[in-house]
Amino acid sequence: MGSRVSSLRVILALLCAAPLIGSPALAQRQDTPTIGVLWHAATPQEEAIYAEPMRQGFADLGYVENRDYKLIETYAAEKYENFAANTDRLIKAKVDVIIAVTGPAATAAQRATSTIPIVFLVVPDPVGRGMAKSLSRPGGNLTGLSTAAVELSSKRLEQLKAAIPDLKRVGLFVNPKDPSMSRAVEDRTRSTARNHGVSIEVTQIDSAQDLSGAFETIKTNSIPAIVFMQDPLFFNERKQIAKLGLSNRVATMVANGLMVREGCLISYGPNFPAQFRRVASFVDKILKGHRPAEIPIEEPTRLELVLNLKTAEALGLAIPAALLAQADEVID
Repeated sequence: MGSRVSSLRVILALLCAAPLIGSPALAQRQDTPTIGVLWHAATPQEEAIYAEPMRQGFADLGYVENRDYKLIETYAAEKYENFAANTDRLIKAKVDVIIAVTGPAATAAQRATSTIPIVFLVVPDPVGRGMAKSLSRPGGNLTGLSTAAVELSSKRLEQLKAAIPDLKRVGLFVNPKDPSMSRAVEDRTRSTARNHGVSIEVTQIDSAQDLSGAFETIKTNSIPAIVFMQDPLFFNERKQIAKLGLSNRVATMVANGLMVREGCLISYGPNFPAQFRRVASFVDKILKGHRPAEIPIEEPTRLELVLNLKTAEALGLAIPAALLAQADEVID
């Protein structure tokens, strides 16, 4: 009898010591990790187009929300100054990881903490911004996905020129609230424009209210097309931009294919929903003990050209067949 009791005690002890199974996060830790998110827009509804693929990325890895991880989501309402307060809120909540959406969000998080791991998205040139020592070995508490937005500025102008071969004048809309990015995009775009015999007119847009007047000025100055800097403000105002482009008969080159589906003419850039789905893999590595300093920053491996033929027809444009053949998606 005594030996049976002893054996039972051993079995119970082994069961108590065994790790929890079935959850990738809990296989490494006993508590449920909390992940804070710095969103750019104002509401969950406005961010749903990206929040859904982000959650799907966690589900792909076997995570179940509120069982294997918890989310605390904050919204900046397109005001960069709100990122600091939202970051403080996440730090006070003792989150395990911060997901920072956009460069300004990542900058605010970086200034606020050097210890909490930060995974960023939609951040152009993270090395140039001082967020990492290199793409292969970031070296600090930040890692994530870059968009190569500055480098793609040249290609966007070239693709716009391919769509409108006789193009001689182009407007460039930038957001001055992200000064390093806007300067870099302007410099790269101007350099490419000189090589193609195109003049550039730069307009600074720092709020949605500026767009209508800016389009009217472009129309008055007989500028037939606008290139938009990759920026969350322009993405959030994609419906307004598409409508203003059509009503003012101005072609719009944007960074995000989702904007073309709303009625902009053409886009060239990464598949952004796919990047949000990918972010879960970075968080997963961190929760399993990897240091952000040693997790390489990823750049987009596939770039997509999206064209809207309905918009082209409304603008009286005939898109060359050669460019149509290159397109990854054609909306007609």
